[in-house]
Amino acid sequence: MTRPRRRRGWAVAQLLACGLAACAAAPWIPALADVTPPPLAYPLHLTADEVTVDNTGSVLVATGHVRVTYGAEVATSDTLRLTRGARTALLSGHVTITGPEGQATADRVTLDLTADNEITRVTLAGGAGVQTPQYALSADSIVADRPSGRLVADGHVTAFSAPDLIINGGRLVYNQREDYGVITGQPVLANKAGRLQGDWIELFRKDHRARVHGPVRADVYGATVTSADATVDFKTSVAVLTGHVVMTRSQGTLWADTVTIFYDTRQMIAAGTTRVHFNDLGDATNP
Repeated sequence: MTRPRRRRGWAVAQLLACGLAACAAAPWIPALADVTPPPLAYPLHLTADEVTVDNTGSVLVATGHVRVTYGAEVATSDTLRLTRGARTALLSGHVTITGPEGQATADRVTLDLTADNEITRVTLAGGAGVQTPQYALSADSIVADRPSGRLVADGHVTAFSAPDLIINGGRLVYNQREDYGVITGQPVLANKAGRLQGDWIELFRKDHRARVHGPVRADVYGATVTSADATVDFKTSVAVLTGHVVMTRSQGTLWADTVTIFYDTRQMIAAGTTRVHFNDLGDATNP
């Protein structure tokens, strides 16, 4: 291993330390956008097959089995590039960042920092993912901006929330300060009881609620239900579909103003102007 010069090159390496805790993402990836990094309370350890610093001490490059340890946070990658002037740290190649609250992985991770070593932006690119015991998020790229408190996940987005809620879509935009998110790109909400698909979905995390904007399609208990809109209460496991609701199953078709789905009790209740056309009454015991 070639040791970096401590006078200026090692100071550049300290830029990375303040970013490790944030990349662990606790308890959910939106927290990346609103983390104030701690001071250098622990020693920073950097090991690699080779570490070089340019003549001005402005750029440090570590290659081969890169490992950075700061307190309980550990980052590993194939390559690390620290640029003093741009105040960026770029880890590339099989990047894994692990901390007490979870783990972040990507092909490339970029940390943008201020002169005070505060993170302004974290970018995970290429197979980006964050996992914690309660939440997980994966996408082609994840960008968290601290000044705006805004997180954007793009491409093949999958979000998981314990115990069994999965959300898929093309793009997630989340505001950490307002606990509010929007998912577009043919988004789908799904759990063991069924699934809801819409044109776009609003997430109200503080209220444990979602609104699905139509056209909406729900697949539940052997029935297909379509409507203009839907709201989902995750606390009570209840979904309410409104606006030109049509429920179709083997026994027939039902039209109503509103259909409420009670997932825990496996019940569906139609309200408002309602009419039914029966095809088959042979399975009347199946709700």
